[in-house]
Amino acid sequence: MLQTKVKKGILIFFWLLVLTGCWDRNEISDINFLMGMALDITDEEKLRVTFQWALPKEFSTGGSQSTGSQENTTYSIEADSLGQAMAKLTEISPRTPIYSHMELILIGEGVANHGIKDVITTIDREFEIRRTVNIITAKGKAENLLRSKTPFESNLASGVKNILNVANRSSTYRPVNLNELLVHQSDPDVLAFTPMANMVMNTSLNKTEASGQNAWAQVNKMAFYDQYKLVTELTELDAKAWMYLTGKVGKRSILEIPTEKGNLITSSITQSSKPTIKVNGSSPTVHYRINEEVSIMDSPAEMSISEMEKATANHIKTLTTEMIRKMQEENHDVLFLRRTIREQFPKDWQRIKKNWPEIYAKMNIEVEVDVKIQHENALRKEVPNRISNR
Repeated sequence: MLQTKVKKGILIFFWLLVLTGCWDRNEISDINFLMGMALDITDEEKLRVTFQWALPKEFSTGGSQSTGSQENTTYSIEADSLGQAMAKLTEISPRTPIYSHMELILIGEGVANHGIKDVITTIDREFEIRRTVNIITAKGKAENLLRSKTPFESNLASGVKNILNVANRSSTYRPVNLNELLVHQSDPDVLAFTPMANMVMNTSLNKTEASGQNAWAQVNKMAFYDQYKLVTELTELDAKAWMYLTGKVGKRSILEIPTEKGNLITSSITQSSKPTIKVNGSSPTVHYRINEEVSIMDSPAEMSISEMEKATANHIKTLTTEMIRKMQEENHDVLFLRRTIREQFPKDWQRIKKNWPEIYAKMNIEVEVDVKIQHENALRKEVPNRISNR
């Protein structure tokens, strides 16, 4: 009799658990999905962290009854550390902050100059933040950039993520995630890097000093770090040259070449770059061979195919050699040559590494460029004459 009652009690308890569903399930209406985070430093040297979250309707296929707006999806907190700022966020958020969907971390120029080691270490320790989250350096204040806009997207973090991974036809930047940044920083012979973004007016591509509410985000540069501190940034042209030298120019990337006969516009089909390094004593030499196949988007009327190939090659060579000259003057090894020498010539590296700054500044770095035109999209009416002039 007692045994039967015990069995009935266990059975009732089991069915109660089943009927009540998952006791630890988080409803979407109870979660604050953090999408972006901007890091700045104040005049009092406090950390100012701006959080951006998504509204529940952005995660629902059936829509949401939430009445939120774009204006109430960002919030800034000043604290002594990033960990403290993340804790303070719970003081104003009626929903539990979740970082697993974060798509973008913006590092303000002030924090970058001061040093990013503490914030990056905290981010790395936060188990919810994925190592695939995009990292960008902001020109000026990261908060202003996070409060700016991108076309087609209501959330800046999602918009910039798509710019980084989908729309790069200018080839002036390369996406970097948290894992790549940490890997580069762990190597003493490598400069870490991130894309660099700034704000532009929403009616043109002119830069703006506005607070960000009426501005758009633009990604078109690269920032380089040495031991977690910003040491240099590449201009738009220098960043494009860096992409050519590292072999990262994307398919369909546009290049405009001024010539005596007019502007020539090409679109990249394939591109590669291979450095050859030789070490003779304490004087390494580097020879870059850049190969590119292009199609023609527009060209001067009286320019032959061979002239276009030569003009394109000369333009790329000018861009790359000028960027190399600047970096040697500033003594910033943005091409990771010391790591390459260390890996290919370990014994020679042990001998020359103490004098690397002096060696790098005077190193002979040559660039050879070969361009082939594969498609003459803009030339179809004049192909016979051009081929005859080749």
